[in-house]
Amino acid sequence: MSATTLAPPRSAVLRAAGLRHRPALLTLLAVMGVVSVALLLHGWYLHDGLDRTGAGSCDPTTAACAATFKRFLHQYADTMPMLGNVSYVLGGMFGAFLGGPLLAREFEHGTVRFAWTQGAGRTRWTAGGLVLGGAVLAVVAALFGLVLRWWNAPLELLGGQFHPDLFGQASPVLVGRVLVAFGVAALAGAVLRRTVLAVGLGLAASVALPFLAVAVRSHYMAPLDEPVRAMTSLAVDDRWVLSVWYSDPAGNRLSEADFYNLGGDYAHLQSLVHDGGYTMHEVYQPADRFWPFQWIEFGWTTLLAVALCAAAVWWVRRRAV
Repeated sequence: MSATTLAPPRSAVLRAAGLRHRPALLTLLAVMGVVSVALLLHGWYLHDGLDRTGAGSCDPTTAACAATFKRFLHQYADTMPMLGNVSYVLGGMFGAFLGGPLLAREFEHGTVRFAWTQGAGRTRWTAGGLVLGGAVLAVVAALFGLVLRWWNAPLELLGGQFHPDLFGQASPVLVGRVLVAFGVAALAGAVLRRTVLAVGLGLAASVALPFLAVAVRSHYMAPLDEPVRAMTSLAVDDRWVLSVWYSDPAGNRLSEADFYNLGGDYAHLQSLVHDGGYTMHEVYQPADRFWPFQWIEFGWTTLLAVALCAAAVWWVRRRAV
């Protein structure tokens, strides 16, 4: 009887992958659950602080509101940077720790040859583990991103939702980042066959990816250019200001440094912009592009993760012996 007739159905392959990787998946769920509960409790404390101090309901354009928000940060939010860093590391860590051993451990223990003789074959055996692990990871990361976004809401009042730390912790971008770490670790495990090296490369990819994303993020859509008759932005719409330049009365472009080299104090420069014919130009991404940018970044990172997983399947099928 041929191997083709003995091939198990896809559901059986996925079920076997679930049993094989159940300890890692349960550990992922348990740790993410504990961290989420901690963030929910701390988030309730922060949101209650916003209400108590009045920082969440005051006019952000006034000096009194700025002072109120500083008091809120001092009294309630001094631990947010530390917890934010922990959450940031956890996001990529579980992609690497789930993807690294997925294939590498099977090669290290020598169980691949037995698995390949059970009817599923190399391709279905590898793809089953990757699909199941990636799907569970994506769901957990998406739910974790919702918790992070609610917990980070007070900081949006300070840095805006386009702040790199806040932008990277929203669900779509977080899912893409976690899946890339998972794909890098899985491919490294298939090629190098060493769990520690695979996990390390997955962690490195998780750390490096946000820097790459920040470098290209402003180019997802063409930025807008708005003339402003003041030295400071008057907008309160949570826009992402990319750069500032100036034009003289004749319409010639001046860099920020060239404008400040005109001399005089701040009041003199302000009078040039307000009454002297000079204009400040803000190059920015409007606030309503936040979610389109999220889905654009989710799209290219997820495609990259799929390509990495496909490369792992190809390697196991064609190169692994």
